[in-house]
Amino acid sequence: RVYPRSVRLAAHRRMLRPMVDACEWEQTSLLHKFVLEKKSELDQFRDCENSAAGPKSISPYVPCAASRIPYILQAARITADDILWDLGCGDGFVLHEAARRCGCRCVGLDIDAPCVEMARTRSQELGVAELCHFEQRDLLALPAGSLGDRSGEAAGEPSAPPPTIALAFLTGPGLVALAPWLFEEWRREAPRGLRLVTCVESLDTAMDYNDPGAMFGDANALGWTVCKDHGKWGVFVVPPCGQSVEEWRAEVPRGTLPVQLLRRDSEATRPIVLPNLLSEEDIQLVHRLAAEHLRGACAGADDASVSLFDLPDEASFHVAAEDALHGLRQHRVLHLHGIEVLMAEEGGLPAVERKLVEAIKANDGYGLLAARDFNVRSFEYHAYCDGGSVMDAEHRDDGSLLTLSVLLSPPSDFEGGTFTTFQGEERVEHTLGKGDGVLFVSEKRHNVSPVTGDRRALIIELWEGPRNKRNRHV
Repeated sequence: RVYPRSVRLAAHRRMLRPMVDACEWEQTSLLHKFVLEKKSELDQFRDCENSAAGPKSISPYVPCAASRIPYILQAARITADDILWDLGCGDGFVLHEAARRCGCRCVGLDIDAPCVEMARTRSQELGVAELCHFEQRDLLALPAGSLGDRSGEAAGEPSAPPPTIALAFLTGPGLVALAPWLFEEWRREAPRGLRLVTCVESLDTAMDYNDPGAMFGDANALGWTVCKDHGKWGVFVVPPCGQSVEEWRAEVPRGTLPVQLLRRDSEATRPIVLPNLLSEEDIQLVHRLAAEHLRGACAGADDASVSLFDLPDEASFHVAAEDALHGLRQHRVLHLHGIEVLMAEEGGLPAVERKLVEAIKANDGYGLLAARDFNVRSFEYHAYCDGGSVMDAEHRDDGSLLTLSVLLSPPSDFEGGTFTTFQGEERVEHTLGKGDGVLFVSEKRHNVSPVTGDRRALIIELWEGPRNKRNRHV
């Protein structure tokens, strides 16, 4: 059937529209770096049959976004007992991380010979070579039964143990091309409980955007059952054949952990600016309650350094050093949660704290609070004057899950004082107005540039430990 040009263009635009998820910014950057900016270089391999840019490839080589890895591991419920196959593994990044973090055995198949060699080399460097096996394979040439529990290997079958989980991070056309074979493998391996994972594209909605007529067909003609609980991170799970999404959700195995972010995972996340978190009434309440205690706590404070010989016997260095540092006149910090009179319910401050905690819960785009018991670690009032800053390039809120920083001053009250985070080594500035907040993963590096004037802020950190009674440490 031939469709009018206007219809074909509309279909093409619809299918090219990016699927937005929380990792999209990083994935798009990788797409530009490895494909769009290397088009002329990749064109040299268009006739090479063992290249991701060649005629047999069903998807270009683009590494998986680092920020997506923790959600793949959690969504798939990977444990040390699993065998994870990556169909189109590229440089093996996902498998290396699965082996390192979960201790599972991993098998990677890819048509690109340099990628396969890179994956093998990297597994040696990372110390996971005993857990990882890589083969150069044309995915569309894999015979029936390749994902099965084989007593003997037929011609063309991979020489590796069969998977309990198969991952396919492919473009829409790649998934559409692989889907018929994958569907039969999934059905055949139902007794073993084979589950499938895809990224960015879901098997029940994937379309071949090279075919404008695809939008008029049934994208889920095969009848895939897909759990989209991790869809906000672009991760989709097909439970074992015969199991409903509800049954899959109900059968969380022992040992399944909440999302675990390593430091480098935290660095790959992006902060979220939340406008108008606190009203003018809230802000004035906080200022009023904090003012007298801030003056008292900082009376006589100077710029003297902390001496180990002056520490009280019962205090650790970190506790005493933090108390002394937070008493410096350029940047004074009041730990509100440690002042009993301020946290009296009738004073109104607990209501402000609860409002901020609810805002964090409602905007946890990182999934860090799900399946966790958490508490307020620290609730702090920060007062910066001339010269005050947080400029340590390695500054993090180590040990916490999420941090929310709310600006209490109008920007006209100060110069500088810009809240910044890092993407790689690049500083990223976050513009805030009075009452606005910025929510971020606590172990992501962050700074406040030097202030001229008067800048006030309210900070709250959540963690898995008990609520502290004095500062961030005790």
